[in-house]
Amino acid sequence: GLRDCVQELIDLQMDAAVPDSTIREKQAELNSLYDSFSAKYGLINDRANRLAYADDSSYYLLCALEVIDEDGKLERKADMFTKRTIKPHQAVAVVDTASEALAVSISEKACVDMGYMNQLTGKTKEELAGELQGVIFRVPGQLEKDGTPHY
Repeated sequence: GLRDCVQELIDLQMDAAVPDSTIREKQAELNSLYDSFSAKYGLINDRANRLAYADDSSYYLLCALEVIDEDGKLERKADMFTKRTIKPHQAVAVVDTASEALAVSISEKACVDMGYMNQLTGKTKEELAGELQGVIFRVPGQLEKDGTPHY
């Protein structure tokens, strides 16, 4: 349950549409689950739990819920219990140069998307192609849906 709650909290934080109140509710649930677990089994980072969960690939994610001092004692709970620790992905909306637009296009679209690059820069497809000459190359015999060259 603890692992599932952590994963749900991560998923909620990744979604920009999720309100902070929902995140706080999930953090309260995580806090309750963690307190129950630690009261029954001790720290997640304890040797016994490390051995018990050695085959669980999520064990190290759960270990990150505890901030441990050099003596192996709990210093405090991780920020995930009280703060939004993951920011949702936000794509770049505006760039100044054709090379920046190309980098964003490849990052966001995994291809040279001249229409998208046009939106980012306000430059025409022809201007972009001219500025990126020698960096991007036209694919012979292939056209985009609007009839322009495919790069």
